[in-house]
Amino acid sequence: MKPLVEANQAQEPRLWIRRIALFKSSEEREPPIRNIPLHRGLNIIWGVELPDDAGTNDAHPVTLSGHSVGKTTLCRLIRYCLGESNYGNPAAMSRIKTAFPGGWVGMELTVDGQKWSVLKPIGRSGDSKATQDAVVESLFDLERKENNYGDFMTYLRNAMMSGLRASCPPNSEKPYDWKHLLAWLTRDQEARFQSLHDWRSTRSKSDTPKFESPKEHALYLIRLVLDLVQDKEIEASRALAENQAELNQLETDITDLRREPEYRFNEQERALKQVLNLPSGQPLNIDESDLTSPLFLRRSDLNRSLFSIQTDIENIDQKMAEKRIWLASYDEQRRLFKDVKDITEEATESLGSKEQEDDTIQKLRALRGKDCSYGDVLFSECSYIQGRLTKSSQLIDLTKKREERRVASVTETRQTIADQQHEEHDKIILLLNELREKLKEDIKEKTRKEMELAGIRAQCQLLDHHLEQRKSALDLIEGRVPNTKLESESARATDLREKISLQKRELESMLTSYSQRLKVITSVYDALIKKALSDTYSGELRLKGELQFNIEETTGLSGEAVETLALVLADVSAVICSCQGIGYHPRFLLHDSPREADLDRHIYNRYLEAMWTVTDDYGGTEKAPFQYIVTTTSRPPKKIESSICVELKAHPETEMLFTCRLKNSTTPYIPDLFENQEVLDEGA
Repeated sequence: MKPLVEANQAQEPRLWIRRIALFKSSEEREPPIRNIPLHRGLNIIWGVELPDDAGTNDAHPVTLSGHSVGKTTLCRLIRYCLGESNYGNPAAMSRIKTAFPGGWVGMELTVDGQKWSVLKPIGRSGDSKATQDAVVESLFDLERKENNYGDFMTYLRNAMMSGLRASCPPNSEKPYDWKHLLAWLTRDQEARFQSLHDWRSTRSKSDTPKFESPKEHALYLIRLVLDLVQDKEIEASRALAENQAELNQLETDITDLRREPEYRFNEQERALKQVLNLPSGQPLNIDESDLTSPLFLRRSDLNRSLFSIQTDIENIDQKMAEKRIWLASYDEQRRLFKDVKDITEEATESLGSKEQEDDTIQKLRALRGKDCSYGDVLFSECSYIQGRLTKSSQLIDLTKKREERRVASVTETRQTIADQQHEEHDKIILLLNELREKLKEDIKEKTRKEMELAGIRAQCQLLDHHLEQRKSALDLIEGRVPNTKLESESARATDLREKISLQKRELESMLTSYSQRLKVITSVYDALIKKALSDTYSGELRLKGELQFNIEETTGLSGEAVETLALVLADVSAVICSCQGIGYHPRFLLHDSPREADLDRHIYNRYLEAMWTVTDDYGGTEKAPFQYIVTTTSRPPKKIESSICVELKAHPETEMLFTCRLKNSTTPYIPDLFENQEVLDEGA
């Protein structure tokens, strides 16, 4: 059997845990309630099974034996310190918070040669803390500005994901995250070691980001870690993914294009039935030569309505034209009456005005108050002037009376005429206003008729549109008109399929180029299987379409236990390959109770012994370049007892992980708003 240890092996694990500690609180400076030192190589966390007679006496009360003593919780705490935001399902975390409201978990670890210490709360509140080159206990007194937890998580992510040739799966733009890789390194016990790619169970309530394509993306990440992906394949895979995505969209479009004529036809039939007021289940007869068809009847109704409304509009136009002629005539009469009335009123006013006095009398009156130069007296006192004025006044009064009688007679006549003219003018105004109102009503009626006509025409256009669209769809369905877009898209799809087929063949040929690397990894896998089982078993790694690790036996025997061991040793093979300089595995692995996935106890013991042998082959617990943590309820073989780092027992309770039995809270637990603030900080 080919030895596993080769020259130029790695010097230390890229990631390994030196110590885990549980603290009751940060206030009491007491020793941790649980202190677990870890070493390189194989580390066994043993949940001790009680004797077969447990429960028959007070010394061994009935319990769940090696179960429910804290093994899985310890695994979750390790994952918690490595970046996960939860350290158990809600019920488990609630019990821990109730028992240790001020509790903490600490870890001392090495990441790519740098020593770090991490302290995270498991109680009801607290901020995660981290710093370099310090013991965990010192982090309780760490100043806020000295807290480097964010730097630790950044360094951990970058270090563990470094070296990978691609950051994303070939058919996705979502990059791989450290938590994806952590999920592979620390499989859920609930996943039951069922498949190479199934790492997390929904039962564990983990915050591991989900893959868009769980199987494909998980296996591709394993290939990246094993360095079974080359740059040419990445480029080809990306091009293939782009073409496949385009083809998928194109096939969807083609399906829609094929359905579209029938869909259009059905839609137009539905619309026509609605226009014709037909029940949806009634057959549609659109033969206009059939005088009983709904279409012919509807078209006839619309044409009759059109003719009737057009006739009404013509009649309204004729009435409006007549009213406009009368309006023009009445308006001319009104204007003439107004002119005559104005002239009559002006003449009457001028006839009744005051007659002007004689010029001589006016001159004599103007001399009053002045002296007569001939008689040396005032003109007003001159007897000649006074006599002349008296005589003239008498004559004027007589004439004025005669004129007033004449003017009064003429004015009365003209006033009578003016009153008649006013009456006639007012009648014309009333007729004009009445005619205008009637014309407005005609205009409103015409507008209403025109709107009604537009509605009927719209119904005709809608009917014609649906008929035309139905005929167009039927022509496409029956092939009378070619579906040029469908033909064009189908031709494109054919070209793409040929292109994708060629790309797949090229990718398959690229995969064969990994044959040498596959042989090396297969040799490691095969050697591990022979160590764990016997020389009659062999291991094989295949890369045909997807990555597969298989165990074969010369007699053809197999079973659930062999399948489980094939999966467990596949994970270990990735670790050993990295130790030999193959791939980018962190050389850290945690398996939670793999025997619970139907591993036979005899096979399980041989498997653990093989892992301890590999540890010795690589220099023992001080020099092994990997760390492998396994939890078990089975007693490890005596020869590997030194690999046990902690024993957990159900009785007495002080031997359990938290040194007590955790009880359910009597009151519902309401989380603190800032309880998981570190999760937000990590996201920032």
